[in-house]
Amino acid sequence: MYKTLNILAFLGCIVWLLIDQSPEPVVVLIMTVAGFFRDDVHGLIGKKIFTLTPKAKLIRDFDSSKYSFINNEFINPRIIEDLIGWLSDSGNQVVAVNITDSNKSNRYFGEVAVKDSKDSYPLITSSYEEGTFTYQYLGTSFSGMHLLQTWSNGGGSGVFCNIVMVTLSMDTIFEQNTSVGEKIGRFVIKLIGTIPLGDRYQGTLSYKFGVLTIPACEGMATVRTKKSRMLVI
Repeated sequence: MYKTLNILAFLGCIVWLLIDQSPEPVVVLIMTVAGFFRDDVHGLIGKKIFTLTPKAKLIRDFDSSKYSFINNEFINPRIIEDLIGWLSDSGNQVVAVNITDSNKSNRYFGEVAVKDSKDSYPLITSSYEEGTFTYQYLGTSFSGMHLLQTWSNGGGSGVFCNIVMVTLSMDTIFEQNTSVGEKIGRFVIKLIGTIPLGDRYQGTLSYKFGVLTIPACEGMATVRTKKSRMLVI
């Protein structure tokens, strides 16, 4: 819809410029072109309502996708770990990863294991050195965000849990080979946000009809002492 309106505005500016050769239609023409090629816009409404207003077409399901969170070829868990970042750091250092070139790269090397679940999506675990990282798919929001629950263990007793929100999309990159330049498609995962669950969180999360339900932690002391809900659209 946004792209269609931009095209109509662009054509209107061309007609305006043919009728009136003044600076005004030129300025508006430039603005419509800039709007057409603008970056994705991500929106946050309030503290417990998340939504997304993208320009690029997002991958919402995995029926025709090469990479997936729910079946082969699984997205490497270490890529998700890289997006979350180190516990000792604040902010976001890595916000997007090219899965096409990264899924089986040396950077994200590790043994990947799949554990099926009767009542939910499979658990995908990457083991490397003394650590492990696991994710389990929760679902897709109306605006195209994919939600994951994750477990990270560096080898000690701590198992740090998060809910991770990402988008998947196809875009292109320009590469120059000798004297010839070409555009190459790539499958990109982008971090939208994380919700911390704490160390060794125990509880069954659910995401239905846009409502993310986070139960109180079962069995041990944690920051998640009360059940909470938030709208993720």
